[in-house]
Amino acid sequence: MIAAALAAAGAPVSSSFDAGTAVPPPPAVEAQHLQTASPARAGGQRAVVDKIVHLQGRRLALCLVRSGSAGMAVLSVPEDSAMPSLPEIPAAEFLDLVTDASGCRPDGEVREVSSRRGTIAISAGLDCTAAGS
Repeated sequence: MIAAALAAAGAPVSSSFDAGTAVPPPPAVEAQHLQTASPARAGGQRAVVDKIVHLQGRRLALCLVRSGSAGMAVLSVPEDSAMPSLPEIPAAEFLDLVTDASGCRPDGEVREVSSRRGTIAISAGLDCTAAGS
């Protein structure tokens, strides 16, 4: 009956709907809490480092992720911050912070993650080939 109403209205009708066959349910989804990253050792350094940094009078979260000689730095607002977005941070200032905190050279462009609240994170790639291991 619904297929006939849709067809009469000129709407496309699925062949499985036309045949009256049931659409299979989506696969089961399982949610699990991720465990804290174990300190994967590569030359004695952890692969993931979370730091609190102070920039422009604000307390911000800096996450440094490294795998071999490549990595990424992400600056964001801490969960417990009363301010929901990052302050306006010039790219050069962010890249200097990343260089000082990681010992690696920024690689590529600074990327922003924006939302209705404003900029919630900025990131840059890291080239750690010259970093001491």
